[in-house]
Amino acid sequence: MTTRQSSNSKSSAVHLFSYLTGLLTASLIFSLLFLFLGYKIGFSNFFRKPKIVLPQDILNELTQLKAPIENAENPTKVPRHDTLLVRPDKKLGYVLRPNVRISVSMLKSARAINIDPPVLHLKYGDDLQYSDRLKTYLKKESRLDYSYSTDGNGFRKTVPNVKSDKQVLIIGDSVAFGLGVDDENTAASQLQKLIGEQYEIINAGVGGYTGQQAFLMAKHLSDEKKFSGLIYIACQNDFMDGKDWVAEAKDILAKISTLSNRFDNKVIVLLETYMEYNLRDFFLEKGWSDKDIENTHSLRQSLPKITADLRFEYHDWTEDVSKFMENEKSVFSRFALYTDHTHLSPLGNRLMANVLFSIIQRKWSEPPH
Repeated sequence: MTTRQSSNSKSSAVHLFSYLTGLLTASLIFSLLFLFLGYKIGFSNFFRKPKIVLPQDILNELTQLKAPIENAENPTKVPRHDTLLVRPDKKLGYVLRPNVRISVSMLKSARAINIDPPVLHLKYGDDLQYSDRLKTYLKKESRLDYSYSTDGNGFRKTVPNVKSDKQVLIIGDSVAFGLGVDDENTAASQLQKLIGEQYEIINAGVGGYTGQQAFLMAKHLSDEKKFSGLIYIACQNDFMDGKDWVAEAKDILAKISTLSNRFDNKVIVLLETYMEYNLRDFFLEKGWSDKDIENTHSLRQSLPKITADLRFEYHDWTEDVSKFMENEKSVFSRFALYTDHTHLSPLGNRLMANVLFSIIQRKWSEPPH
């Protein structure tokens, strides 16, 4: 072997060694990164199934219909809140469209223990024909079917339809709106049934609203007329935009208090809490983070004084959930109050309406402060 050949062989060996060393180093770095991320977010998240698997022809038809599918990584690519149910609004961001009826299907999920399932929205009406294939798919894959209706003023319909000069306004997000139930099973409708013709209940809840938007809705509507009372169904996520949930809640409620005389100084604040929080003894590490739990604890501890200082009536939904479990003698009974991880079932809305009706009967019959 010549000196030149020997030199080339040594050079090739060095290059091969360098290549293998580099590959091994890169593999080691990648493995360490994978282990770190897996530890932080859970190894199962690297291999998570999609929430819903749609046949291509079904996906194509739903995309053509511009049908929103919530909680499923947006397979039809409908922009958030650019849906069949809402329209843009300069003051409030978006509001409900008037005179709309939406057919809703809670679909089966591809994931186990899925408490925030995929939800499909389709325009309701005999004039809009879906393919037989889509109808068959929905019949097979829907777990629950219900519908949403809005009236001519762009409010979620409250039934029975009562007309009165004494109107009570309900503000809030999707919990107040009644996501997950038909018109007759919202908290507003259940309260209307209990209260009869004493008051007309106006449901101005809109899905996705923050506490700030709820305040702006109350201000916008009370700029035009005076109401006989205000009910703020405050979901805890109304205050999660701020780093300090309590400070955010205090600020929003202080703003609402500036409107109190527009509602005959009769204001009820009800704090609704997520199923994960109220069943944290059940979900444990599969539920909320410790930080979210502590923030919710702080809200519940602080709101009684904040609302008392503002002369609002206050109620804590978490206490109702606990009492319901005790009365039913079943740790699983709490599930029956929810239609998903946040929103209330017909039974949950009925329980909430009973609470609100009791407060109105006890407190609003007294002279205003």
